[in-house]
Amino acid sequence: MNSDLLQIFADKQKSGEEVALVTVISSNLMQLAPGTMIIVDQFEQVIAGEISDSTMQEMAAKEAQRYISKGLSRKLMLTSSDKYMEIFINVSCPADKLILVGSGNMVQDLYELAMVVGFNISIIDNRPETLTRERFPLANELLLGDIVELLHSSTIDSNTSIILVSHNHEYDGPALLEVVNSPARYIGILGNKRKVTAYFSKLNEMGVAEELMNRVYVPVGLDLGGQRTSEIALAIMAEILAVKYGKSGGFMSVRSITKEMDRHDVYY
Repeated sequence: MNSDLLQIFADKQKSGEEVALVTVISSNLMQLAPGTMIIVDQFEQVIAGEISDSTMQEMAAKEAQRYISKGLSRKLMLTSSDKYMEIFINVSCPADKLILVGSGNMVQDLYELAMVVGFNISIIDNRPETLTRERFPLANELLLGDIVELLHSSTIDSNTSIILVSHNHEYDGPALLEVVNSPARYIGILGNKRKVTAYFSKLNEMGVAEELMNRVYVPVGLDLGGQRTSEIALAIMAEILAVKYGKSGGFMSVRSITKEMDRHDVYY
């Protein structure tokens, strides 16, 4: 029943999964009623519901997966031989969340870049003079108070990235201790290696598993060579996206491939 599928779809949305609800609007197939629904996951698998024609279901699932990857909902017309089916693909893709600890100039640059990318942004700090709406007008949350307590009460899931940039790195250690065991996809610290080594030593003394400590990115950011605050912020956001998509962050230029082919005298 469609009510059951709608409940499954709502549950998937609540749990933060990337799925699409595909609804048949019209079709020339006698056995396919308008309103028929299927739910498709990000891997193109139909996880609930059924379209009676297997070919049309396969086409619908493929299109659903394509639009899940784009984060877009669309109405489409699918055709195969003399068959047609008009569908609406309702995509549910949870927005990525970025938690920034600190509110200094680096955080301001990170905030501006994250806004462009489309993150939901929460900024946590204990400094009212810099944690202001004038500096971060479109942030989803500005949380002023005890940094560790605010992190503890924050919702952190597998779509969350966290960057620790507290003033003079004073609270980076306690903040790291609070979030290292969280399901966050990315945890990074903007600090020198000496300080971070000290944080790790403390975590080790407290019995935190090594595989959890290995999740922490330090120094943060891809090696782009930038030295300015804005350039470092760009390198950090690039690394967050590389982690999200499981990429190394290397060059995409075909010139490097061509040079390698020439070096080995490879011809086609």
